[in-house]
Amino acid sequence: MTATEIGLSVEDGKKIMGALQTAVVNHEAETYALFRRLCPDCHTFRPVKDYTTRRIRTVFGTVKVRNPRWVLCRDRYPGMDGALVPLKEICPDRATSELMELTTRLGSIMLYRQVAKVQAEFLPIEPTESHATVRKRTIRIGKRLDDQIMRETWRVRSQMDDRHQLEMQLPGDRRKEFVMGVPNCVGR
Repeated sequence: MTATEIGLSVEDGKKIMGALQTAVVNHEAETYALFRRLCPDCHTFRPVKDYTTRRIRTVFGTVKVRNPRWVLCRDRYPGMDGALVPLKEICPDRATSELMELTTRLGSIMLYRQVAKVQAEFLPIEPTESHATVRKRTIRIGKRLDDQIMRETWRVRSQMDDRHQLEMQLPGDRRKEFVMGVPNCVGR
């Protein structure tokens, strides 16, 4: 036995983590889907519309999961013909939030091509995770953060009890007021 044969190789680690991730994600997806099948209004199981498969990208590789679609409750949505897709709720980007966050953090400090290369080197991620994917994820998460900050800012502003008029600070003017004239341009 040599020093290079001790322990797991990176490739062995990727395979083990990929298999473990597949088991965990499948279990969590099935549990969440079952939980969402129960209608909160009538407390009965929603009928099954169909089952498909959905590919979810994770830090430890892509996992195929069973993707159920439930018929909307007839009591809550009378006359509507639609379906509830529970996995779309928890994984709208077809990628786990951990992968999205990791990609975004790296994408904000490194070149997108470097991020794709580093992830492919150390994580069991397929070569389809290109620099374009990294760029799109980084921009998408950045937009979500901007939107969240905007919503929080508006919420805080609307809850301010002590509302007041903003005043312009003018140096040397104790009254803090000024007059601005606009020339009459009518007839020219």
